[in-house]
Amino acid sequence: MLTNKHLAVMTIKRVIFHDVPNHLRGQDGNLVLASAETEIDTKRRNMLRKRLTQVLDSKYAYPILFGSDSSSPVPGIVRDYTKKEQKDTVFVESTQHLAKHLHQVQHGAVSPGLLCVIDFATDGKYGLVLLKLEREAGAQLKLDTLGDKTWFAMSVLEDLVLTDGTRLFKTAAFLRTGNGDNEFLMTACDSQHRVTDSNDMARFWIRYLGCTLREDPRVVTSKFYNASIEFINSVITDPIMRTQLYDSLHAELRSNKVQMVPKTFIQEYVPDELTKSYREFLGERHVSLTSFHKDIADIKSRLTRRIFLSERGVVVSAPAATEEQVNELVVVTEENIVVQDKLKRVGRG
Repeated sequence: MLTNKHLAVMTIKRVIFHDVPNHLRGQDGNLVLASAETEIDTKRRNMLRKRLTQVLDSKYAYPILFGSDSSSPVPGIVRDYTKKEQKDTVFVESTQHLAKHLHQVQHGAVSPGLLCVIDFATDGKYGLVLLKLEREAGAQLKLDTLGDKTWFAMSVLEDLVLTDGTRLFKTAAFLRTGNGDNEFLMTACDSQHRVTDSNDMARFWIRYLGCTLREDPRVVTSKFYNASIEFINSVITDPIMRTQLYDSLHAELRSNKVQMVPKTFIQEYVPDELTKSYREFLGERHVSLTSFHKDIADIKSRLTRRIFLSERGVVVSAPAATEEQVNELVVVTEENIVVQDKLKRVGRG
């Protein structure tokens, strides 16, 4: 995973933007591919490096690896491009292929936007950064043209990347460290969705990149928790059983145990009739049943409160407490959710 050590000495060489709409079946859409890079000065290069450092060293960043069975062309393009210092034409062509692939897979609920690709070097090693940027509907992007060359104006960089408060929604950085196909430091982040979540929206960016999360304790713990919560909410229909398994999951993750053993958790807490489907559910989301070292850094805030959501949209949030204390406050039956407490105040969410 890239760290501040690598990012602090990053030299930004080239920047290019492509406008990538959602792909509609039977239509090419309005994909706008630049045929030249966007020129930036030293001041903006330094500002861009600072912004990238903030994002790639944030809590949203996770270490990734190239997937072994992905059909995405991204790993191949990154591997080929970073083998040596490339010409301008190779940079433009490579990024156009990245944009075309994003257009092919970007549809449905995935938001359209711009793909920004950055060519950089660190300590004599070559790398690429991919940014997927969202913009307000109807926003106009200035295109500059000279002869047969077209590129997005520097104002795009100013408005969408360097502005204070702007979030770089989806980011990935690849820095080659050796000659081998997998000798890279790689980081991915998504400020809209935790990339460790198991839903399709969260997995979209990783799938596009043709990568998988590196299975360190922080990632494994988050994946196990998120997949288990998804199972509880989407598969279990009995409200009492759902609440019991939810309580057991949180108790195990909040406990002082250093190791989490999914097989033991299933044996002790998952009803027999759900064991098979739970195992299969975890497998489909690439969550291993082998024991792992717990690291709840990414889910700590989600373990401090109990959330109850009724069928008609009523949300009940209970403070961190023991299971017995929560059960005294909120009683769940097959027909009702009963809060046994006095009203302190009301407000709008």
